[in-house]
Amino acid sequence: MSTPVQPRRRRRLQAALLLGALAILIVVAEPFPKGDVLFRLTMDHGVDVGDLPALALLLAAAGLAI
Repeated sequence: MSTPVQPRRRRRLQAALLLGALAILIVVAEPFPKGDVLFRLTMDHGVDVGDLPALALLLAAAGLAI
């Protein structure tokens, strides 16, 4: 039989999911100006300065999920 997840761990996972969803929303909605391209994936797509807040949220979410 599996043991129940501790409440503290569950809250961390919920926060990680929330931050991940917020990061995806930021990438899709693009509320920040594009700016310079940091990493070009194709001729038309890449990671620009406006995507940095979303990357920071994804790193925070990964840190909480571990």
